[in-house]
Amino acid sequence: MERIEQAYAKLNLFLDVTGKRADGYHEIKSVMHSVTLADTVTVRATAADFSCITLKMENSSIPADERNLAYLAAEAFLEKTGITANVAIVVEKQIPAAAGLGGGSADAAAVLRALNAIFDHPLSTEALCALGATLGSDVPFCVLGGTMLCEGRGEVCTPYSYPEGYFVIAVPEDEKMKTPEAYALLDEAFENFEEPQTALHEMLFSFFEEDPYYSMYNVFEGIVLPRSHAATILRTRLLDAKAKNAMMSGSGTAVFGVFDTEDEAKAAAAKIKGAIVCASAPASLTL
Repeated sequence: MERIEQAYAKLNLFLDVTGKRADGYHEIKSVMHSVTLADTVTVRATAADFSCITLKMENSSIPADERNLAYLAAEAFLEKTGITANVAIVVEKQIPAAAGLGGGSADAAAVLRALNAIFDHPLSTEALCALGATLGSDVPFCVLGGTMLCEGRGEVCTPYSYPEGYFVIAVPEDEKMKTPEAYALLDEAFENFEEPQTALHEMLFSFFEEDPYYSMYNVFEGIVLPRSHAATILRTRLLDAKAKNAMMSGSGTAVFGVFDTEDEAKAAAAKIKGAIVCASAPASLTL
């Protein structure tokens, strides 16, 4: 059987890191939002006496082996359910890698959704999210899609309301930031979060709740943008193009601007080489 899933990119409209846990992970508070920029993930699977997984990455130099989250997602699903199957995965990449847009997590989530559908939903949505959390902190959100307030490591997802709008995403060509590197820089800057700043974290989120356009926040901007001249320039250009606000997504280095109308977004994107116009993706991906 074959299943095709859209693996939607995510934007962090609000991203705060509130502490570091004993297990080495970080506590976050983030509002994540799915947008229509997407990879297309095709999964073919048939029951077999033993399992075999193959992965092909199109339009990408990302390794198509056991290092890839899409491959690991298939492996985890088969192990969790006890199903043995031949699984062939093809990922047509559109989401830029190492840009803070969740492309790898989105691909993994798409594989989980596809296999769950192909084998008649052996896992509930909650179980699918829990399995996704073993692969990466953003995977549970990518399983669900829409707009969510994500807490804990990112695996605690609560539906969140956000005004409709259009987005322009701009990605520096030669400046990437891997998530572990960004967190290491954050630990260094905040001395491993030894001093709790609860009141400050609560205040930042209250500002966002009052005005989600103008009070967007990303704690990584102060760490990453000084190291990415191109991302800083792109952010400024989005603001100059009349974005309501512009910010870096995730740990970077992609930046995005928010616009009221599609025409405004397209006009802004026309002024920035390689810019991508997108809108909000479907609110739920698992039903």
